[in-house]
Amino acid sequence: MKRIMNYTVFIIAFYLISFSGYSQGWIISEANNNVTIVSDGWVKTFPDEMDEVPVTTIYNAGENVIIMINDNDMIYAKGSGDDFCNAMRSMREEMNSQMPQEQQQMMKDMIAQEKAKPAPKVSVQKSQGETVAGYSTSKYSIIVNGELLEEKWISNDAFFRDLIQITNNFSDWSLKTAECTVPDEVFLRNAPEFTKEYMDVERTGIELRSIRYEYGSADTETDVVSIEKEDIPSEEFEIPEDYSEVSLKELIMSMSGM
Repeated sequence: MKRIMNYTVFIIAFYLISFSGYSQGWIISEANNNVTIVSDGWVKTFPDEMDEVPVTTIYNAGENVIIMINDNDMIYAKGSGDDFCNAMRSMREEMNSQMPQEQQQMMKDMIAQEKAKPAPKVSVQKSQGETVAGYSTSKYSIIVNGELLEEKWISNDAFFRDLIQITNNFSDWSLKTAECTVPDEVFLRNAPEFTKEYMDVERTGIELRSIRYEYGSADTETDVVSIEKEDIPSEEFEIPEDYSEVSLKELIMSMSGM
């Protein structure tokens, strides 16, 4: 789930708490200050502190809705998974039409090269994990084409039962929309993250730590330090009242300064 869409802290303007509704939810905090809030089917992720344009994203897989909030420009966009896909396809078509002929050919060649590649061979080794953020874990070593790609420490503690269901629903929804973000579905076929073996690991529980091994380095991608179950006000998933609505396409373009 985390490699499809990214996170850090953004504070939304609250309305009068006396009129607020609350639901039990989870606040997931990481060592790098990233925060994710999950409650009543909603998943709220925050921009990374290094992002040039901070965009907070709110999802509800069950209601099939995505809300994107650009705090810099005080704008937001809201739509379904299909709306998101249509916005991405429209952007891609416009960009392709404006590409010089040479670049269009380069893209065609790249797609052809990807199609010629064999699908990755993914295997998983499970072992006893360590305690992370106070919870016992299982460790999963993901091997791609004979080389270690990633290690994940995942917990299926009873405390996470409802949270696991929500995050799995969100992952399923994200996978359905992921093909909209690539120029050809072959790029998903060749990505280990979209193989059954990899997705099965992610569905076993809540990822508390992960380390990615690529290009000669080991990068920590997830490092949860706490997961707190709290009453989350419904306003946490609402849009700031003084922000202006734009189309999903306009908001996505604003993220790249277009």
